[in-house]
Amino acid sequence: MIKTIKSSIYYQKEVGVDARSVADVYRRSTLNRPVNDLLRIQSMLDNSNLVITARCGDKLVGIARSLTDWRYCCYLSDLAVDPDFQGEGIGQQLIAETKKAIGNEC
Repeated sequence: MIKTIKSSIYYQKEVGVDARSVADVYRRSTLNRPVNDLLRIQSMLDNSNLVITARCGDKLVGIARSLTDWRYCCYLSDLAVDPDFQGEGIGQQLIAETKKAIGNEC
């Protein structure tokens, strides 16, 4: 199991996330998504209007994928963290970054 220092994880609002990387995180985290259908995963990403990622270097280690109207509601559809990085608060921080991105009205 890899243990990281929290400061080595960075979070960002991201567009164009690679479907293969996301499918790998979903698979490893055991989140039940169509991980063997990369076109479907890519479509899920392309049609989401808020994707927050957690990375350790270039490696995708967590994702929060949401649908929002930016004014009233936000539906956090997927929250997944690579099991090698779980227990470090990454999921909680992905939720916090999602809340920050959507603002106080939502």
